[in-house]
Amino acid sequence: MKTKDSAVSPVIAVMLMLVVTIIIAAVVSGFAGGLIGDAKKAPSVAMDVKIKNGGSFSNSFFEGKVLSISEPVSTSLLSLVTTWSKNGETKVTKVLPNHNSTNWDRWNATRNAPWGYGVGISEMNSGVPNKMPQQFGNYTISGGTILYALPAGQAGGFIIPSDPGASGYGVSTPYTYTADYDSGGDYKDGMQTILGKGWEVLRTGDVVNVKLIHLPSGSTILDKEVVVS
Repeated sequence: MKTKDSAVSPVIAVMLMLVVTIIIAAVVSGFAGGLIGDAKKAPSVAMDVKIKNGGSFSNSFFEGKVLSISEPVSTSLLSLVTTWSKNGETKVTKVLPNHNSTNWDRWNATRNAPWGYGVGISEMNSGVPNKMPQQFGNYTISGGTILYALPAGQAGGFIIPSDPGASGYGVSTPYTYTADYDSGGDYKDGMQTILGKGWEVLRTGDVVNVKLIHLPSGSTILDKEVVVS
């Protein structure tokens, strides 16, 4: 009987399998690399954040000062999230670009907080944020940009001082809202937009967690525990 030779020797078969494996690995690697390349890269940022509650509109504010950032980023790509707990209640407030209306005055002129000042703001009013480029979602943050908000009151353009229906924070009683901005009112000022209604219970020493989310990547680019002063 004559022994028949195999169609493919074991060595060639092994080589063919190696070649196929390498090709498949290259295809998978290229596909994965493409996915990674398409993913939105989150910037890195350093920010100094201050929250002050002095009991009235004149001495209370939220301020986020950008110390450095890897690249300028539009606030249309960012979300600000604050979390704090007090008296058995936990409050989580999420601010989205061009979404959260802040009532700047009693005539419902909305100005989305936090408002932008300084670097990256193409058109800016130093007091009342009545320029569209100052609204959260419209401006770009860079090193030196300031994100700012304050409560309603008889200053800063919220209401006319001579208005008998004066409303706001600490207008008549410290640490208390009156009229349109109180817990039952429909209006929200800058502090209520960022920290939620009821924020006025916060006192010196309380802690607020402040996060800045990069929406395209879903990454948290700032996570800071801020002590209220």
